[in-house]
Amino acid sequence: MQKLLIVDDHPLYREGMASALRQLMPEIEVYGAENAEAGLDLLDTMPDLELVLIDVKLPGIDGFSALDLYASRYPTVARMLISGQDDPELVRRAFAAGASGFIHKSMTVKEIVLAIQRVLDGGVFIPDDPRNEGAWEAKDVGADASMTLRQLEVLRLLGEGRTNKEIANTLSITERTAKAHVAAIFEALGVDNRTRAVVAAQRSGLLSPDPHT
Repeated sequence: MQKLLIVDDHPLYREGMASALRQLMPEIEVYGAENAEAGLDLLDTMPDLELVLIDVKLPGIDGFSALDLYASRYPTVARMLISGQDDPELVRRAFAAGASGFIHKSMTVKEIVLAIQRVLDGGVFIPDDPRNEGAWEAKDVGADASMTLRQLEVLRLLGEGRTNKEIANTLSITERTAKAHVAAIFEALGVDNRTRAVVAAQRSGLLSPDPHT
């Protein structure tokens, strides 16, 4: 079984992404680390890890430095950079630092699975590269595959009973944006209120019955 590590200091993002990947890529074991140093410790104990997803903004060692550090210690482990900004300069810097792919948080889970699979297969994933078209194998991946990673963060906060205002404050977004994300989640899950959204997410495995566990 292939192993993948997500290095991100935001637990909502890290856990949401891990849950989604476990649902859509059951053949992959997903691990998480809150900073570059913790990720390196995991690599030291599991040298058979095949891919590390690294957030660009990390406490201490940032994402670009982590790309270099991981490459020097484990050159055979593929690396992808994660960013909340879809900035061509960030993409250029990521690949210059040895990344095999770039993920931005506006991508849907389906698109991220495509990107990860391409890199695990030995390729390179560049956003908006026309060569990536057709790489996704058509299959029933579930409604959650149409959500973005930001919406997965919002979903986990819904599971904690947060209001739109509380969600906005936690994620540093506007209340209007939070409301739009909640509406998109309802549409993706085929529900019309928060309670049904949480129940549907629990049934699909995106949320545990107790979101704090």
